[in-house]
Amino acid sequence: MHRSIVRNSLLAPVYLEELRAFPGEDAVYASLREIFLRFDQARSFASEVQTETQLVRPILNILGYSIEPKPKFFEDQVKGPDFALFCSEEERLVNSKRWGTKEFYRNSAALLSVKRYGRNLTEGISGFYLDFENRIPVYQVFYLVLRAQTPWGILTNGKNWILFKRPRMLEKRIIELDLGGENGPMERDTLHLFYHLFSCVGIAKSLPSLMEEERNRAIDILKEKKAAVATMLEGIHKKIEIYPRLLPLCKELFPGWKFPLTETYLKERNRPLPPDVSRGTEPHQQTLNSHDGTEIFTYLLTRKAPAPFDVEAIILEGVRTVFTKESLFGLKILDMTPGCGAVLSALMEGLLYLASTLPYRDRNTFVAEWENERTVNRYILDHMLYGVEKFHVAYDILHNNTRIRFGETSRNYRLGDALLGMSLTDLAGLTDGKKQTGLFSQPPEKVIQEFRNLYKTYFSLSDRIKEDIEMKHELQVRLDTYAERLRDILDLLTASYFVKKAEEKKTSELLYELESAESKWQSMRQHDWFASLKELARLHGFFHMEIEFPLLLNDAFDLIIVQPALAYAWEEKVPVLEVAKAYVKRASAYLKKDGHIVLLTGEGSGKLTEELLKSKKYQVNPKETYILLKKG
Repeated sequence: MHRSIVRNSLLAPVYLEELRAFPGEDAVYASLREIFLRFDQARSFASEVQTETQLVRPILNILGYSIEPKPKFFEDQVKGPDFALFCSEEERLVNSKRWGTKEFYRNSAALLSVKRYGRNLTEGISGFYLDFENRIPVYQVFYLVLRAQTPWGILTNGKNWILFKRPRMLEKRIIELDLGGENGPMERDTLHLFYHLFSCVGIAKSLPSLMEEERNRAIDILKEKKAAVATMLEGIHKKIEIYPRLLPLCKELFPGWKFPLTETYLKERNRPLPPDVSRGTEPHQQTLNSHDGTEIFTYLLTRKAPAPFDVEAIILEGVRTVFTKESLFGLKILDMTPGCGAVLSALMEGLLYLASTLPYRDRNTFVAEWENERTVNRYILDHMLYGVEKFHVAYDILHNNTRIRFGETSRNYRLGDALLGMSLTDLAGLTDGKKQTGLFSQPPEKVIQEFRNLYKTYFSLSDRIKEDIEMKHELQVRLDTYAERLRDILDLLTASYFVKKAEEKKTSELLYELESAESKWQSMRQHDWFASLKELARLHGFFHMEIEFPLLLNDAFDLIIVQPALAYAWEEKVPVLEVAKAYVKRASAYLKKDGHIVLLTGEGSGKLTEELLKSKKYQVNPKETYILLKKG
């Protein structure tokens, strides 16, 4: 990637190389260079107005635009862009009659917003209540382009220039150039890229042509690979045989992606890793856009893509009071069938967009973490989104997607089968109220309650106060010990449903050893019966929600999302009705009283809706592509 490119989700690398190979416009580059040189002395103290009049306006003229300054936006509470851009004066004059309307913006070539020179375009302004124009600038322009349905949007501070393609849903298709880097805008290659990306010719002809070429080429490649996947996996259903066949394909499509869990799974079973076919492939030779990785692998590896869903409509369902940023960022959402990450991407994009439109509860509130493009991504992934994926390769794809698309890790997404596991309440049947505990031991139910209380204390402590940090470290040791032992017991209990000869008595006795010395537990783990049941747990991916997501010890999820029809290419077709019922039953145990279960069904969910309506446990609200369930 060229050093002036800060980020790019607009074009695959090979098509950027095509763009760089376009004929040069040296007279244009000389004019651009002159404008930047004239502005150079003023840039350290330039205001927004100076940036606009002395730098941006002259550049727009060179780029071939006819400009309409300060057009009125059709939403009164929203500050409009600084310029509406047209590719000819004739087009501008014709559309000026529609000034201030949606039609005006639809017929514009692009809209452009200017900030003072060098201002951070990914951070909102702190210190006072955030009106629209003081929010994160990237999301200001994203909102304007989306609402106005203008084909393109441009955001600049004179130094950085960001080009937005109008999204189909809420995805961010952007490319950002830094024109004030080490070599500045004087470098011909930088000016060449800038002109062919941001000029009227670029957005009206060059980019649409390249994007269409990329789309058609991607369709051809993916049809071929889809057929290849079907052939290579025909009659194969075991992970140990599936993964060595899929890894070369994954690395061929995206050479920079890593698959640590899949490779570890194969190594642990003494299976040699397939040769790395990506070696020797340069990043700029990549034909597919890695930003589309999750959609590409969803298409290749699953039988059916997830149904589209409106994140804002789902979250605001039934809300009768003012919904604020605090309300949004306090939500906990569980994705029980994340697949290759398509639902995660849709959730992230929907939440980010919704957050950019919401007010604070109190007028003078400002949370810096929520008003920065990078840190708000991290906050959502660290505090709001949780998930459980059962296949290693899909799990690795999901994490690659999160890193590429959002620049962060999805640390609350775990490997396991969301349908195979037990709850701590299931242990109640294993205790005997008459049984005596040791002299210094507590009954199991008291130990489990202490486990809950310790986590409540743990979550209440700060990560910024020294004393709290030290106390958290001390608590973590005890919590990890309890969690490991309870996980063992729940694994053994779940495994008893898979074997003829269950060791229920021995499992029950372990409950009374929760506070025993670690040496005793290590000794127990060496027993053949214990080890064989734990291996069964690993093989099937047993997943105990409260152990893996400790927030559930004292809380529950606001929203739980399920794709009942999700099936991978190597799986048998699933009985959607039965699978949906199983997920609903499992999800309801971890759902808040006023929370929702969302079944992503796509069109034609009539039979499932009919069956769900027979139950008196839930309020059923069918939508076009999903079904909302609420307890009651």
